[in-house]
Amino acid sequence: MFQPIVLSVALASMAVSPWAWAQPVDDGAWHFSVGMGLVSQPKYPGSSEKSTGAMPTFSATKGALQIGGLPGGVPLGVGYTLLQEGPWRFGVGVGTSLGAPRSANGSDTLSSLGEIKQTVLGAVSGGYTEGAVHASASVISDLGGNKQGTHALLDVVFRARPMDQWVLTAGPGITLMDKQYAQTFYGVTSAQSTSSGYVTHSASAGVNALRFGAGAAYEITREWSLGAKFSVSKLQGDAANSPTVENSTKTSYGIFTNYRF
Repeated sequence: MFQPIVLSVALASMAVSPWAWAQPVDDGAWHFSVGMGLVSQPKYPGSSEKSTGAMPTFSATKGALQIGGLPGGVPLGVGYTLLQEGPWRFGVGVGTSLGAPRSANGSDTLSSLGEIKQTVLGAVSGGYTEGAVHASASVISDLGGNKQGTHALLDVVFRARPMDQWVLTAGPGITLMDKQYAQTFYGVTSAQSTSSGYVTHSASAGVNALRFGAGAAYEITREWSLGAKFSVSKLQGDAANSPTVENSTKTSYGIFTNYRF
């Protein structure tokens, strides 16, 4: 079966604490952030069914080193900031998904297509902040050789603080995919068609999805905060046309509580 958190970039990114990534690289102290959330999203990209469950969050930073969720939606990994100069920030990381994206003996309708194994993911990310606007780009690649290819995310986030304890964010994004990623997650080979009943589908590189997300955070104290996030994405091109896709529009949302120290 598809793991609920693995393939949802929008919600995986919720696990990345904005506070953690804001720490300057010359800060030599350890900073930690832990929390728990309740997340609801489609069972897999294109599914018409929802999956709802608990999602733990964690991050630790010391100077240029980060541990936890990585920019771009890698749920668990180790990152390092190579450059933090004025409004610019650039970093790299390595991590993994939270389980196999698809199991060959799962209970959902896609299990007959075969397994997509858990793999090692490499991440390269950069960002530019100007006032209330933050633009970012991330490239995620399969380093483990499990045919998951490369995908990239481009996002623009607008941030507002209408009151001292409130932080509001919103902005659009786009996800791009190479041919390997597209074929693994949305394609259907002749052999898979025979075993599953889906018609064959060859998926090519291109735009994977258009996205929009919004969030709100309330700082109860310096240590404790509450947050809520919502995202909607629309699959495009060969991803949207895949026979495995039941609904090309995906909505996801989550609520979180977080403690930092």
